[in-house]
Amino acid sequence: MKKHVAITHKNYLLGLSLGWLFICVLYYEIVFSILLHFQFGLYTTGFSLCFAAFCTAIAFISKNNKVRIALLGTVTVILGLLYISQLIYFRMFGTLFIIDTLTLAGGAMTFTDIAMGEILGNLIPILVYFIPGLVYFIFVRTAIKVVPVDRKIPLYCLLVFLIIGTGTTIAVLLDKKDVLSARRVYLSEFVHERAMQKFGLLTATGLDIRYNVLGIRFEDNSPVDLENVKVVDAFATKSTTLPVETEPSASTQESQETQETLPEVIVYEPNVMDIEFNLDEEDSDLYEMNVFFSNREPSYKNEYTGMFEGKNLILITAEAFSSYVIDPVLTPTLYKLSTEGFVFNNFYTPIWNVSTAAGEYVANTGLLPDLGTTKYTVIGDRYMPFAFGNQFSKLGYVTKAYHNHTYTYYDRDITYPAMGYTYKGYGSGLDVAYTWPESDLEMMELSVPEFVNDAPFHVYYLTVSGHCNYNFNGNFISAKNKDKVAYMDKSEPIRAYYAAQLELEFAMTDLLEQLEAAGQLENTVIALSADHYPYALVDDYDSYGYINELAGKEVETTFELYKNSFILWSGDMTEPVVVDKYCSSLDIAPTLSNLFGLEYDSRLYIGTDILSTSTPYVIFKDYSFINDKIMYDMNDKTVTRLVDEEISDTYLEVSVSYVKSLYKYSRMIYREDYYAYLFK
Repeated sequence: MKKHVAITHKNYLLGLSLGWLFICVLYYEIVFSILLHFQFGLYTTGFSLCFAAFCTAIAFISKNNKVRIALLGTVTVILGLLYISQLIYFRMFGTLFIIDTLTLAGGAMTFTDIAMGEILGNLIPILVYFIPGLVYFIFVRTAIKVVPVDRKIPLYCLLVFLIIGTGTTIAVLLDKKDVLSARRVYLSEFVHERAMQKFGLLTATGLDIRYNVLGIRFEDNSPVDLENVKVVDAFATKSTTLPVETEPSASTQESQETQETLPEVIVYEPNVMDIEFNLDEEDSDLYEMNVFFSNREPSYKNEYTGMFEGKNLILITAEAFSSYVIDPVLTPTLYKLSTEGFVFNNFYTPIWNVSTAAGEYVANTGLLPDLGTTKYTVIGDRYMPFAFGNQFSKLGYVTKAYHNHTYTYYDRDITYPAMGYTYKGYGSGLDVAYTWPESDLEMMELSVPEFVNDAPFHVYYLTVSGHCNYNFNGNFISAKNKDKVAYMDKSEPIRAYYAAQLELEFAMTDLLEQLEAAGQLENTVIALSADHYPYALVDDYDSYGYINELAGKEVETTFELYKNSFILWSGDMTEPVVVDKYCSSLDIAPTLSNLFGLEYDSRLYIGTDILSTSTPYVIFKDYSFINDKIMYDMNDKTVTRLVDEEISDTYLEVSVSYVKSLYKYSRMIYREDYYAYLFK
């Protein structure tokens, strides 16, 4: 009997030793899913077992117990730190970090105080992640000592690795449901959060390494479906003409007295360039792109084409700006700009994986970001003819860019010059006081005198004063403006957010004053949009209490959460132009290009001119979208109709496929340096 108990106990210890990593990984994944309220993916268990079996095989190749204990212990601790770091990062920025983000570690030291705040606020979840490490060093390492030296153990583990890994991979490759199917996410459409939900954080991290470090990806090279390319033309009702009334000529005056005056019809030309898309191209990727872009429906010139031609342009990406702060009393300048120019009632600012950098990339280029990487910084050595700095400098404008934080962050010292700007940031000529965050007002006071007397000019600003965290202790700008929001009967984070955004209000007031003093106010266009909504106000992972407090209502989180303002104002506009069309930051570049009468090809933007007759597509990172007929939630597969007509399955299928194509060919533009291919 004692011998049987001893054998059973030994088998238990053996099983614990060999199955430890599987138990550990599964524990980490389940806790992570619970904390972030993500789904636990169907394939997570299979890939977790696969990873655990491989690492266990490596550890038990050694005959030395100390080596085995050290290897398994190291893996246990490193995995725990991975999950903890992703947890804290998600709390800070509302998204998971990808491997590329680690290259920004030096500049990220600015966020140390924010990170410490999140660590202190998440002590219990962090302690939960320390449990496996404690269990390992108290119990499991003792169990490992009883595992016999047996060459078959690593072989058995590798056999499990091969069988489970192969089976799970085959199941994934056969799973083609949805536009962001498990197969597509695994092979080519690396969207970190979607990969985490389908495969678990550990496997998503492995895909991140494969995608961003090793550069191994497998594009979907299925034939281009021209019906999907022409979805706008196929399903939208559009007109390229607008009727206008004219005075009758003398010769027809008499005849027209007895009949109704017929309107003259203006025929607008498409916004295209004379481009020869080579349909005999031998390179398969370039051929596919040529087919896609040559068959896209262009947008057409319209009554607003060239409205701002020859004027100055000041383009601003405002950190975490929200339309909820606009108030005629508290922010009179922002209120003036948002109500006296173009008024876009249905404008959205989707958030992307790399928050600010991706947000400004979208607004400046009219392209969608590659969701799985920060590698769009490679535009530093790409040809970007439609970037505004390049467009306006070609017309003889002075083109400058300013950012009041570290000038090298996200490689802006490389990307801004590539877009045609002479660039100054903190540490490279813009001598704002070093605080966290720095002052937008001070940036305007220092920079505007450098260009305001050199018209025509185009200037791009990226602000930072509105950055999180929103409190009166660690946020210099919030503390600076604390007295101005003291009357508010709101929580501290909301008051601190208002206080931070007030610095933008002061900066815009100063900008207008300097323009007016230089006689340039009526000759200048100001375009301002946010990089993203204030995601730092999202508390407890999926609790939007602070956002709801800011909005004064409960905010719907699939679409409404991202609704915002796009300020587009000119000093000589006499009355506002109200636009109800759905639009987003993706549409800013083509809209401004049309307004300024620039030379561009609308087929080569992913966004469209808001003021044209083109069908709108507001696209989100989970591939949900809004067009002129529906709102489609990709996660719940729900359709909200915007028109009083039936939405056919065919329409939905083609629209979803079109969105998928826009993502695919957008990232291929910079990967293939497609503009250089076409124009150089």
